[in-house]
Amino acid sequence: MEDIEPISAVEQVPFCVELMKRLNIQRKQNYLCDITLVSKDNRELKAHRNVLSAASPFFCKLLQSDMKEKREGIVRFEDISGSVMEDVLEFIYTGTVKVTQENAEELIAAGNYLIIPSLKTASGWFLEREMSNLNCISTFYLAEKYDCDELITSSRRFIHENIVSVAKLDEFLHLEAKEIERWISSDEITVKEEADVFTIILDWVNHKESERKAAFEELFCHVRLGFLSRDCLHDIVTNELVRDSAVCLRLTVDATLKMVTFVNEDHLPHSPRKGLDARVLVTRGGKYTFCYIPEQDQWKRLPDSAMELNARTSKMIKFRDQLLTFTKYEGAERYDPIFNDWSAFKSHAESSNVAIVKGEIYAVQVNTTDQKTTVVKYNVELCRWEAVDLSIDKDCRLNTCVVAAGRHLYMIGGWKNTQEYFANGERFDTVEKKWEEIADMQVERGGAFGMATREKIYVAGGLCKGQRLNTCEMYSVSTNEWQFFQSLNFARYHGSMVQLNGNLYVLGGIRDSKQSELSVEYFDTAEDKWIQKTTIPVESISTTYYPFTGCAMRLSKGALDELCTLEHSSEQLSMIQFTSTYSRDTFPLTINND
Repeated sequence: MEDIEPISAVEQVPFCVELMKRLNIQRKQNYLCDITLVSKDNRELKAHRNVLSAASPFFCKLLQSDMKEKREGIVRFEDISGSVMEDVLEFIYTGTVKVTQENAEELIAAGNYLIIPSLKTASGWFLEREMSNLNCISTFYLAEKYDCDELITSSRRFIHENIVSVAKLDEFLHLEAKEIERWISSDEITVKEEADVFTIILDWVNHKESERKAAFEELFCHVRLGFLSRDCLHDIVTNELVRDSAVCLRLTVDATLKMVTFVNEDHLPHSPRKGLDARVLVTRGGKYTFCYIPEQDQWKRLPDSAMELNARTSKMIKFRDQLLTFTKYEGAERYDPIFNDWSAFKSHAESSNVAIVKGEIYAVQVNTTDQKTTVVKYNVELCRWEAVDLSIDKDCRLNTCVVAAGRHLYMIGGWKNTQEYFANGERFDTVEKKWEEIADMQVERGGAFGMATREKIYVAGGLCKGQRLNTCEMYSVSTNEWQFFQSLNFARYHGSMVQLNGNLYVLGGIRDSKQSELSVEYFDTAEDKWIQKTTIPVESISTTYYPFTGCAMRLSKGALDELCTLEHSSEQLSMIQFTSTYSRDTFPLTINND
């Protein structure tokens, strides 16, 4: 080898790069090489044992063992070609390699065999850039075969996001039944509607019907029938393959019956596909209903209702796959997202203190005349309210905050006609059917609102002695203690607190006797404070409306696409006069306006 100049680089990285560059030159010139690699096509390549051992645990172990490869200085490879071995050596010595469609798979296989994960990753990056509907299936199984973690993740995600179009192509249609089951059973696949999954199964079976008909029944079990429309279920039940299978027919009929009997989505055997729907905030005031999609910072308008809803005397909840509204003095309504319409609901709870406990609707009725507080439960099958408990009557408080946690109903705070406000609370055990007292809040509150999550109960806002409150408190179920939580930006009462995608939101309610609060706040855990997120865009529709109440629910992306999108300003904080009617439990108007 010719004389070379000393390495002049001072910095570590340039020095190491130059060093490896010179070692590679020595390798190509067979200078000081002490090992020969023989490929499957009998090509011989020279290298340095110490370099190979430093780069590859395979070589390190082999060349330290008492095997003939160490003694003879020759290592033979039956599955690696000469051109690929040259690429491998180039990568070992320089950290770079030219990856092409022709050598990508062989480089990954060689990197896996020689235990060089960085070579697999570099080759995987090339395949990721080249991925398409035509090759994503083969790319995924290649990555899985050779444990290419990054490529597994990216190719799986690509397939999930494009499953409908990928499923029509040869790579997918030639998969075995167990692999089809693997893909269609995933929560992560993106489909416009669950019916797309049924179509994927049909296309695969029909590709080789005589061979695959026997697999239809098992694959059909992965269609989440509870999330199909009535019309779609009707089409499926008339399909020949479904009719020929007693199991498939029973599943379809059961799904149809559950839809008729109003089964809770939380109790369905499957959750919806993550790409199929979105969790949204729904808020209603008067006849106007809007939904907010936080990820898109977007408001959409749902159909108007014939009934005027007032947050003072009303509650809206998500029950099963629908919205229910309850009022103290009028009837109830139901919103069905499949029909995108409000309709009357046969239920008059005589209370807006409604909550869901273990999948059942409970309400706390307060009768100030008889000094009775009654717990009732809604019988879904008989469409009527039934008394559960007729006890507690010592306070008979109005405007309490009623929330559900575990098997308990909590009744917190409140106000009496004597203008007395309360900080105390009780909880009702729906199993033992008895009341027990809990610790008092830090502040007396009437018209407060809250929610329960992870053994914690959050209560916010309300009124106390005519003063509007923005303070929040958190109750620990395990320790029976209250402590202050970060205060809201805007004082309000009769508002709503909602948990959506792990975040707490506060919306709606009343600012004072003649002003509705339209701001929506969420709690930022990183900054440890409430931040205004958006504003209910009702003023784009009308300047006369009732205060808003709200809850969270799932809506299909198909249904959301059909709704009208509203413009709004996140900075705008509107306080618009709302139509007011006096009711028997209205607070005394001794509020200090500011």
